[in-house]
Amino acid sequence: MEKMQRAKRRSRGEVYTELKDAIQYLEFMPGSVIHENELVEKLGVSRTPIREALIRLASEYLVDIYPQRGTYVAAIDFHLAHEVAYMRHILDQEVCMTLCRKRTPLREAVDEKLYFMTQAVKHGDVVGYIKNDNAFHNAIFEVAGHEMIWEIIANSRAHYNRMLVLDLKRPGMLEKSFQEHLDIIEAIEQGDEKRLSEILDHHHDHHEMPEREREIRAMFPEYFANEQA
Repeated sequence: MEKMQRAKRRSRGEVYTELKDAIQYLEFMPGSVIHENELVEKLGVSRTPIREALIRLASEYLVDIYPQRGTYVAAIDFHLAHEVAYMRHILDQEVCMTLCRKRTPLREAVDEKLYFMTQAVKHGDVVGYIKNDNAFHNAIFEVAGHEMIWEIIANSRAHYNRMLVLDLKRPGMLEKSFQEHLDIIEAIEQGDEKRLSEILDHHHDHHEMPEREREIRAMFPEYFANEQA
């Protein structure tokens, strides 16, 4: 819990967001114990907003609460991660294709995000990369006028993000992902629908997720909840 910053007193919403981020970006590892006393000290709040946040996170299957035993970070649920990947692929495909048919200019909207993604790749900052990746796709959805759809995706991503952190730590994966983002923008601005469809298929890889899961599960078997098919 070292990364969680001591700062001004948080609101209930801020406590929830900070705890969720700590879980979805693997500051709190799957299976680890959550100590309320430590959170009270680090976040500068009473137990009430912490317990409220934990109950909310339990409803999202991100923590397991056992009366008289304690609260634990839930294991990564591969089924939920796959569902989010599938939903995102369908919605990304629709939004990006709509922009592609119009050859919509996107550089101004995404250049800053691409710069920060470049810096994250350079420094091997997986969490920073994922956050700017999300900002990149959010910008595309905003240009298309579908900010609320992206918000729904973003709020559902926690299990997927945890798997993505592990996936992007594999050699060459950050570089591969970043190049795909450059290719997406190029294909949209050139109006190349066939190429864009192929890039998005590779980018999301939802069909290949079972194989990716097997590789990641072999490296981190203790982090996963579901049995392999």
